[in-house]
This record gives sequence, C-alpha cells and structure tokens, in this order.
Amino acid sequence: MTMASLPVLPADAQMQRRAIVSYSLPAKVFHWLTVALVMVLVSSAVIAKQLNDGPWSDTLFMMHKTTGVITLTVVLLRLCYRLALRWKEPQATSARRSLLHWLLYGVIILVPLAGWAGISDFGAREIFPGFTLPAIWPEHAGYDDFLFTFHAYLAFSLLALVALHIGTAMQDYMMRADNPNANDR
Repeated sequence: MTMASLPVLPADAQMQRRAIVSYSLPAKVFHWLTVALVMVLVSSAVIAKQLNDGPWSDTLFMMHKTTGVITLTVVLLRLCYRLALRWKEPQATSARRSLLHWLLYGVIILVPLAGWAGISDFGAREIFPGFTLPAIWPEHAGYDDFLFTFHAYLAFSLLALVALHIGTAMQDYMMRADNPNANDR
C-alpha cells in the first residue's frame, strides 16, 4: 500500500492512531507472565476435567490450584504497580478500551477467588504437599457445586474478554502498520 492510497481518516481516528503507546518493561513482563499463567490454568483445568478421577487428574488439579494462587498474586502485584504509577490510558483511547482493561482485571481477580471459595467449601485447600490455603469460605457449607460452576462461568467470561482484548490489540497493530509515521512512544 502506498502513501497515496492510504485512506483519509477523520481527525479523531488520526488522534487515536497516534495514541498507541509502548508499555514499560515491568508492565510487559506482568502482561506476558499473566498470559502464560492463564494458559496453564485453562489447559490444566480442561485436561483434568476430561480425565475425571485418578492420580493424573489430581496432579493437574493441584497444579491448577497452585497456578491460580500464583496468578492471583501476579495480577494483584500488577494492579498495584499500575495504580502506584497512576498509569492512565492515553487521552485519545476510547472509554471502551479502558472499560475492557478494568473488566479484565476484575474478572481475573474474581476467577481465582471463586475457585478458592469452592475448594474452601469442598475441603481441598492443599495446593502442594505441605501447604494449605486458609479457608475463605466455610468448609462443607454445601455451596461447592455452585462455587465451582460460578468459577467456570467466570473463567469462560475471562476467555471472552481475552478474545476482545486480542482483537483490540490487533486493531491497534494494524492501525500502526497502516501509518508508519504514527507517534510510537
């Protein structure tokens, strides 16, 4: 595509195109670490669920719980980092992108908390040999099935939000590729 064939965009779209920013190294590390952890969580849960019961399933669920605790910790640190730096979306960034980021934060925090509540009710709080999580829900209260179902639906919601996030990131990348003169901070 030549410069002459580039479409002329309205002024607000041109501002949004220039608003694409590069993130700091710690923000990138937090982001990609979260991505890797979520991939481990999803794959371990799906495989363990397909295996039903047995030692392999137990091992995968133990890994799932441990990874969930690590993910919750990383996301809370990531959120603290973001709030401490008072990092804000660029002025030209749409409100829906900001909303998407905050929804991602909210859901990615709620997913492990719902799972933790479920294992607290069920009585399976050991995340690896010798270490048991404190209960955040009364044991044997009878809500474990509901909490695990809620956990699963939140996880599927997280995957939908991740798909939207990937779509907006691809859109930003394509807008940047269309305009090599865009402000690349």
